[in-house]
Amino acid sequence: MRERLAALLCKLRSRQAAMGAIVAMAIKACGALLTLAVFTLAARAMTADQFGHLAVWFNAISFLAVAAVFGQDTLIARSYGEYSGSGDYRQAWGAYRFGWVMTLAFGGAFALGLWLFAPLFFSCVTRTTLLAAAFFLLTQTILHYSSHSTRVIASFVVSEVTRELIWRVLLLGVVIWAVLHQGLTTAEFFLAAGVGQILSFGAALFHVRRVYRSHDVEEVDCGNWRAWLTRSGPMWQSAVLEAASMYFDVMLIGYVASPAAAGDYFAAARLANVFLMVLTGLNTYTVSRSATLYFSGQVEKLQEILRSLVLVSTTMLAPLLLLIYIFGAKLLTIFGARFASDYPTLVILSTGCFIMSTCGSASVILLTTGQERLYSRIIAIATVLRVALTSVLAWRFGAPGAAFGWALVNAPLFMLLSAICRREIGVDPSILSLLGPLRAKLAARAGHPTLA
Repeated sequence: MRERLAALLCKLRSRQAAMGAIVAMAIKACGALLTLAVFTLAARAMTADQFGHLAVWFNAISFLAVAAVFGQDTLIARSYGEYSGSGDYRQAWGAYRFGWVMTLAFGGAFALGLWLFAPLFFSCVTRTTLLAAAFFLLTQTILHYSSHSTRVIASFVVSEVTRELIWRVLLLGVVIWAVLHQGLTTAEFFLAAGVGQILSFGAALFHVRRVYRSHDVEEVDCGNWRAWLTRSGPMWQSAVLEAASMYFDVMLIGYVASPAAAGDYFAAARLANVFLMVLTGLNTYTVSRSATLYFSGQVEKLQEILRSLVLVSTTMLAPLLLLIYIFGAKLLTIFGARFASDYPTLVILSTGCFIMSTCGSASVILLTTGQERLYSRIIAIATVLRVALTSVLAWRFGAPGAAFGWALVNAPLFMLLSAICRREIGVDPSILSLLGPLRAKLAARAGHPTLA
């Protein structure tokens, strides 16, 4: 009876993890669709070069926003989970305050630097556009920290709704209005996005304040700031290298090939990002639980959650990959008829992203369980290799070459991270984690044959 009850509880936990992953991925899917709608309208309203310039600037600012948060988005996931898991809310909220100080300081400095120094390198860009871009950079930096901290403090649902939906809905409305009435400019795009992000992190702060009041903490403890600052370095390095992997390709193609080629790659990447969106959904749910479970010694429970998550994601994405193979060229025409020729780029990116998604949330596990230095070294080597390979292939073959260079490095990298996670942490986030229970079931059936 006791064994049956334990098995039932295990099933309930697995289903809860699966449902949590589905909710997270559903929110991510809505955010991806909103982004796709925004850039689809922009691509149809702009010339090839104009859309390429927007894609390059959007990726550049998105990269700078990740760098400007200085690793605080990852640090708060570890710190708050570690301290709240032991009931030390004075230090937990102290870490939260420390993160805000660092985020606002670095975010303001990066935005000011963009405003002051960008004209030295991009003299053709107007001051209005640069001011809007700097504003967008600051708000996106704040939203990074706000959403990640809300994820571990309040809930991943609140975090993802504020991070993925609110500002994109406002941006889509502005883009539709601009396209219908006067055409869309880069400055209008960034200004609308920044205003929407202010609304987003304002909503997140409302929920965090409610949790803070429920803990009844009289005074927060920021005395451990030296340790937090030390941990921030490797986490910042890892985040910058990951962001380089996400955003540098479009910028490199725009530099070594042409803005039009950058726009072609960007359009294909928007569709292929559906796979990474699911992986991000897994990471969203994992980061809200991993540090607390690991530091409280509940490694088996963490493994059960990871196994459920990767099963759900693979089941969802395998049919989607087949859909891309069959109808990819037609899907690309939503950006315009000329984008159908980017089908090879889409296939290469989608295949690489699917392989990465089957490796699970290894990066989040390593970053939130004390392996941030090892992870940052691996990512550094992989990023240098990928940037060099992508640059050469983009110069020689354009967008398909850049896609091949990206997939050739990132797919094996994620396999390696899963193997390291198994060795160092004792959990397997990849699809291979399903083999253990399957073998146990087969062995049990072999040892206890059913009666005829």
